[in-house]
Amino acid sequence: MDIGPAPIEIKAPSSRKRRRVEDIKPVRVPSKTSARKAADTPAPATRVAKRLRQTVSTGRALAAQPATRVFALWRQDGHYYSGTVHSLQTGTKYLIKFDDETEDQVDVAMLRRCELRVGDAVILCHGNLRGTVVDISQMESESIGIEVDDGSDTTSSDYPVSDVRIASRAIQSHWKDRTLTADSIVTIIRPKPLRATPSHSGMSLLSATSLKHKKPFAKTGFVVTLAVRNKHPEKLKDSVMLAIKHNGGTVIDDWSSIFPMEGTHSQSNKRWIASQENFKFKPKPEFEGLERVFLLADDYNQKPKFLVALALGIPCLSNEWIRDDYINKQTSPDWQPVLLPAGFSETLSARVSQLVDLDWGNCKEHLTDIMSNTVASKLLSGKTILCLGSDLVPLPSRGGRKGGSDASQDASRVVPWIMICMGASRVEAVTEAKFASKDLPAYDYVIVKEATDFPKDLQDDVTLAHVPWVKDCLISGRLLTLPSR
Repeated sequence: MDIGPAPIEIKAPSSRKRRRVEDIKPVRVPSKTSARKAADTPAPATRVAKRLRQTVSTGRALAAQPATRVFALWRQDGHYYSGTVHSLQTGTKYLIKFDDETEDQVDVAMLRRCELRVGDAVILCHGNLRGTVVDISQMESESIGIEVDDGSDTTSSDYPVSDVRIASRAIQSHWKDRTLTADSIVTIIRPKPLRATPSHSGMSLLSATSLKHKKPFAKTGFVVTLAVRNKHPEKLKDSVMLAIKHNGGTVIDDWSSIFPMEGTHSQSNKRWIASQENFKFKPKPEFEGLERVFLLADDYNQKPKFLVALALGIPCLSNEWIRDDYINKQTSPDWQPVLLPAGFSETLSARVSQLVDLDWGNCKEHLTDIMSNTVASKLLSGKTILCLGSDLVPLPSRGGRKGGSDASQDASRVVPWIMICMGASRVEAVTEAKFASKDLPAYDYVIVKEATDFPKDLQDDVTLAHVPWVKDCLISGRLLTLPSR
């Protein structure tokens, strides 16, 4: 648990977007038999009749090929919903009639075949519950079996396709073989009769009502850091921990418990090297069931836990979110209103908001593919960094994972990992310049702990900066002017 000096007191407003959630009954296209009967109607042998026969022939082809069913991006909330392709608009955009009677123009690149598979991760529109597809035997009638695990019970129920949405991140990761091309899309919606069967919507509402959040923070991990030294820090800590556990959440002692932060030591531990490939979601056994993580804090700070979360794009939230809800015996899955500022930028002289995905946590890929987060700023993307100074070299693990970053390490020794999280392709840390694997000008940046640590004899073609500059860039969300030597 990090405890540091108190920052400026703040209260940050926030907003969240909501999507409309309505139900309609799935409908069928006319059968091939009925279409054929309509097409075989005799017509007078005139020029007009010839045109009619051509029209009927076209109608037969359209009826034989029902309009394409898709999952399409709804830009207002960044999720994919089921709908039907209505018509080609301009370029590669199609008008999509969503199943809840809304519509939008969507580019073909943001369309996927309406083809759910066993194992697909979905989100139920009612209750915002995450589930997994377990049965697609009734997919032709637009009904699927979904299993929902709320942390204490696992329930399987049938839902109409129109009752689910797919996270964009899940689409990017697992739906690459369900794309569409212009040649494979059939447009024009024809009238469809309603089925004389019980409404799927009614059944799904009943099922969703029965799936209550017994543990609203099930499969959710929390890293906690405190910045304010108040009169009763242990009481604050205990209340937060109790609230997390009471609501089914999991307390994570340090980021290294789920991200090993493995690097390689050499030169008698005077040199340490790590790359993007070394930073992966590889949790300890007790954390393997986690599907999303957050950082909880009493306020923004510059402690390692907070800065790592900022760099990765993991939302940093006020611990009032879970603590107050626990005290009032009610919980809320909506975290956006309690998003803390990223911090105070000394260069900009302003408190800056975090840059996070507002749909963070709606699919496990946010966690398992953490380094592929396209929302995080990744200011050092592709850069090679040399950290120069004994205080910046991560210590070898004392019996744990080799090269790991445990809670006992000084804050400065986590800086190389923070820069990996900021997108650096390779970070090297050495006690002295002579232990570097390359000449100093070969690195994109050479970082020292403080401005007073700038070497006096470095050549001009070395790009030199210090740790406060790195932190201020991270908080500001941009690369700032380099400090003067």
